[in-house]
Amino acid sequence: MTVSREAPCTCSQCGGGRFKQDEDTLDTWFSSALWPFSTLGWPEKTEDLEYFYPTDVLVTGYDIIFFWVIRMVFSGLEQTGKLPFHTVLIHGLVRDSQGRKMSKSLGNGIDPLEVIDKYGADALRMTLITGNAPGNDMRFYWERVENSRNFANKVWNASRFIMMNIEKAPDVSGVTPDKLTMADKWILSKVNTISREVTENLDKYELGIALQKVYDFIWEEFCDWYIEMVKPRLYNEDDTTKAAAIWTLKTVLIQALKMLHPFMPFLSEEIFCNLQDEEDTIMVSKWPCTGRNGILQKRSSLQR
Repeated sequence: MTVSREAPCTCSQCGGGRFKQDEDTLDTWFSSALWPFSTLGWPEKTEDLEYFYPTDVLVTGYDIIFFWVIRMVFSGLEQTGKLPFHTVLIHGLVRDSQGRKMSKSLGNGIDPLEVIDKYGADALRMTLITGNAPGNDMRFYWERVENSRNFANKVWNASRFIMMNIEKAPDVSGVTPDKLTMADKWILSKVNTISREVTENLDKYELGIALQKVYDFIWEEFCDWYIEMVKPRLYNEDDTTKAAAIWTLKTVLIQALKMLHPFMPFLSEEIFCNLQDEEDTIMVSKWPCTGRNGILQKRSSLQR
């Protein structure tokens, strides 16, 4: 192989004069470096290039910072005069249960499609986000994926219970803050606090911490505490606070689904679309209110 800026006359190794230029002029990482802008129609000044470039955040592993990230930066500056992104979020590597890097030679690789077929895409996403500090490598355990699947089942079953009660519920349009019980106000206060904390964590790219807070709130405080507390009110047809309980259940569940959506998009989308008719998708729904009084303040203003 001969590398030269100009076409050589003879080979420096064998002295031959017959050359064939390699048609593949870009190596893997060089061509990958063009990805932020070449996929948007560059070098033409397309609408996509104008709208989407530069991007915001690049998420990558630490093992390809030099191979790919740096190349994207200097290629973007050279060809467009702009940085391709303003933030790089570096995560660790997914290793096998023994801490070894997954490779074909060791035969210890995990096919994500097999995991998805068995446990679902949301369970896999949740497993990869939780359980380790930002930037650190994580070990893959099937037990953790199973735990994530169990959480998805918990959310699904709780949502089915709420929707079953909504179907046979009294009119909740007249529910006002003064009709809420202490338990209702407690869970509304909790979901408002969690919304504010999760928003702050996401702004700092603390994804694992944010998801853990959503997990703890849904499993422990909402499902294990509040839903169990309101069951006697739901089963008693003469209870005057039944409408308030159902309104609170639906309101808190919708807020929780919105916080869960970045981490478990398929489950939250399915439940959200079946739970209400006002919006077509959770993806463009407004993020939970994070003010001091949150939902209660919003509900009170609506009544006025």
